[in-house]
Amino acid sequence: MKYYLFLFGLLAAVMVLLPLLSLPKQSGEVSAPPASSSEQPAPRARISSGSQAPDQSEKSPASSQQEEQPAKEAAALPISRVEALSEPVKLFDSATGRVVTMSQQEYVLGAVCSEMPPQFHPEALKAQAVAAHSYLLRCKEQESRAPTERLRGAYLEINTENREGYVSEATAREMYGDHFDVYYPAVKEAVQQVENQILVYDDEPIVAAYHSMSGGMTEAASNVWTGSADYLVPVSSPGDRLAPDYETTETFPADQVASVLKTLYPGIELPQDPSGWFTDITRSDSGYITEIQIGETTVAGQPLRMALGLRSTNAKISYQDGSFSFTVTGYGHGVGMSQYGADYMARQGSDYREILAHYYQGAELVRIK
Repeated sequence: MKYYLFLFGLLAAVMVLLPLLSLPKQSGEVSAPPASSSEQPAPRARISSGSQAPDQSEKSPASSQQEEQPAKEAAALPISRVEALSEPVKLFDSATGRVVTMSQQEYVLGAVCSEMPPQFHPEALKAQAVAAHSYLLRCKEQESRAPTERLRGAYLEINTENREGYVSEATAREMYGDHFDVYYPAVKEAVQQVENQILVYDDEPIVAAYHSMSGGMTEAASNVWTGSADYLVPVSSPGDRLAPDYETTETFPADQVASVLKTLYPGIELPQDPSGWFTDITRSDSGYITEIQIGETTVAGQPLRMALGLRSTNAKISYQDGSFSFTVTGYGHGVGMSQYGADYMARQGSDYREILAHYYQGAELVRIK
């Protein structure tokens, strides 16, 4: 039961972002729509109403200076030609089948509440807000060029029932419980300080992919999707190793693995000895499985990860006593900003601009009118 519930959750996360945009062509590279750019949830961390309230005195030495003049610093940023901040946005709620319209500010606040624990450092929350805003406007541009019929004129998909991609203030109150009066204002303040800022590359909003935590090095977009982008390249993320559940192990009986493989790859022939099912594993420089030989068939790492419900493709596979064990590091596809890595950087004194510059190499932080 645990396996099927987890798999359902991951598949639901992919459905949130199926209409994702195309990655831009860079230096002749192929551009194609990825299945998911942020897994805007699979990697996200959840909190319960029983979570302890954060220590409000826990700030980096630089945090007080960072908060003194955000408006002045934002005013010094280049002005984007993307669109006005006052333009409303449309979201397709797959839980209700309806298209909802709201302000950009309302969406970003709800997205950050949905995607990042409120106990995270304010600078990490700001970085998440900028990433979510950039992603929203990139989706808007994509849908204006090539509308996705299923979205019915909306720019991206959310699921309010599953709290995926966006949550309302009322839902946030349920999530935060007794700590709502501490958590929600903290998130709201962080979002408001960067509400008119986005990341662009070649004057277009970027595909601001993010994930919960990497294996210590983020992944190149080209190893996950058929497209690539110059700003989605591997960077070190050492703080991820300190994240909770950085390394986990999932164990499945061989017959269950066989069933999953035969469903995913009809006609696949598996050796009689299960210890020989997974061979010739190819990994990226960041440690993620890009290709793996299953019997006589070579497959990509991501579809296998999704089918088995693994937290990431940064996994080691072993077989013993009739069962397979997958020891996984990190959580999510590994592309773009690591959320736990962002929190770690913030607690070491980095502000949101430094965090964004680190995880989105070469992207420009701009403001919209």
